[in-house]
Amino acid sequence: MKWYTCFLLFSLWGPKVFANEICPEPIRVGYDNWPPYHYYDADSPQRVRGYAAAVLTAVLTSMHCQVNYVELPWKRVLHEMEYGGIDMAMEANINEDRARYAWFSDSYNPGRTLLWVRKGSHYSEEDLASWLAKGYSLGVTKEYFYGDEVMLLLARYAKQVSAVSDKQNVAKLARGRIDGFLGDALATPSTLEKEWMSGQFTHHPMVVYESPSFFMLSKRSFSLQFLQQFNQKLAALKGTDAYDIIWQRYASGR
Repeated sequence: MKWYTCFLLFSLWGPKVFANEICPEPIRVGYDNWPPYHYYDADSPQRVRGYAAAVLTAVLTSMHCQVNYVELPWKRVLHEMEYGGIDMAMEANINEDRARYAWFSDSYNPGRTLLWVRKGSHYSEEDLASWLAKGYSLGVTKEYFYGDEVMLLLARYAKQVSAVSDKQNVAKLARGRIDGFLGDALATPSTLEKEWMSGQFTHHPMVVYESPSFFMLSKRSFSLQFLQQFNQKLAALKGTDAYDIIWQRYASGR
């Protein structure tokens, strides 16, 4: 009876046991529509595209895993992962609360925030502090966290900083109401392409902030051994031309 009770508890709360010991049955990957990281293909709604989705699919394919992408709001993705409805998520940051119920892969995206300016602008400053010290006005994304150091800098130059949506920042820069804005290295080109403004802006060489992204794997669904195998395959992919092709495809805004 004691053995049966332990087995029952493991089956309810431990990682799932599948016929395929290497890979679970079709892995349920939760995602929200956030190009160019993960988004549904308008021409083929059943197909999910994007940088993160392409990397994940390549890794899982190399492990002979099948993937089922499930579109949900981000908060719902996290909820379903915690309670067993979703197996994996993409473009996640690590925090203590999520670590209760999920493993985190090695990072696969440097998560760079860049300073975007009008093409033809010439700024010799090598960092954001020097740029702001010259009196330039900056747009940032409302409620976005850029790391402690940058947030302190933004507070110091609060009169030069405006916090609005990404789309509003693009419009303000186009009209000359700000001199630049902070934007994600991959998401910004996608936004500019949608607004037909790809030819108007470029990014400054400085990297303002880096916040690496990770894949989240539910502890209910996966063992630590699976995570280790996943990381091995991810590392192998990152060392190939295939990974560089994926990066360039989405870094260029296509």
